[in-house]
Amino acid sequence: MEIKELRCFARVAESLNFNRAAGQMNVSQPVVTKTIAQLEHKLGVKLFERTTRRVALTASGVVLRREAEGLLAQFDSVQRAVRHAIGQQSGRFVIGVTPLAMQILIPQAMRQFRQAHPEIDLEVRELASEAQLKALATAEIDVAFLLAPAKDTTLEIRVVHEEVMRLAVPANHPHLRQLENGSIPLSAFAGETFIIPPRAQNPGVHDEILRACAVAGFRPKVKDCHENQTCVGLVEAGLGVSFVMTQIDCVANAEVRVIDLEAPAPVLSVAVAWRRDDPSPLLGTFRELALGKAEKRGKKPSIKSKQASQHRGPVRTKPVRRGRSSQ
Repeated sequence: MEIKELRCFARVAESLNFNRAAGQMNVSQPVVTKTIAQLEHKLGVKLFERTTRRVALTASGVVLRREAEGLLAQFDSVQRAVRHAIGQQSGRFVIGVTPLAMQILIPQAMRQFRQAHPEIDLEVRELASEAQLKALATAEIDVAFLLAPAKDTTLEIRVVHEEVMRLAVPANHPHLRQLENGSIPLSAFAGETFIIPPRAQNPGVHDEILRACAVAGFRPKVKDCHENQTCVGLVEAGLGVSFVMTQIDCVANAEVRVIDLEAPAPVLSVAVAWRRDDPSPLLGTFRELALGKAEKRGKKPSIKSKQASQHRGPVRTKPVRRGRSSQ
């Protein structure tokens, strides 16, 4: 058996869904099916009972899942210890970021960290939120800036930034006429196709958009889109509407308008995460800088709490600016 085969098995055993496991691992479903088949051949047993409707563990699969959890935890612990030692010896500190976090949170903390530790090689890796969780678990990165919510009992995760998402619509959308009367609720777009990141790529953003739509009283028709610039292009083509971030670096586009909605509107949250058992003094320094920057923004009530108690003011609109990536 290989570790990658055990990891693949563990993902499928956890979700009991080959497609979902493939999305979590950023591979195609046939790759997962082939890997499980190879593992079953090596062990000489059937690990899953599969029908067109459901996937279930066999008795052998239940045993392997129990044993695999311990083996993978031990392997990850060894990886963390070795990589941590290498990082200390090499004088390197690795930060995982999403594009949005890189633009609004990281630069100042990085600058201050380099001033305090000019001898340390500071490395930044742009990764999706799910990939950052995996990289933290194996000590490939030392700290992560990812989209919340995120859960992992081995990690400390704290929200450091929130912002209300805005809606990009075609410039000739009929609802824009309502701006003259004051405001537009999210429910007004219930009949539209919402162009959003797939859950496997950004579960936090995906789920938050669906949550806001549910609170507004409807279940949206969705179209997956991986890159922000592509999403804006689809809006321009009239294929739907898409939520965008205020802070995204962009290029003006007069064919698309961005509007502020009445509450409830989706709220994007950025969190900083690190391993609970990481004793690195460098981590402590960087964490204090990152959290300190967030605190300087002011300790304000959660945006979601505000939305629950009051509606936003009049809607504003302006040309969209095209972003380079998908949050």
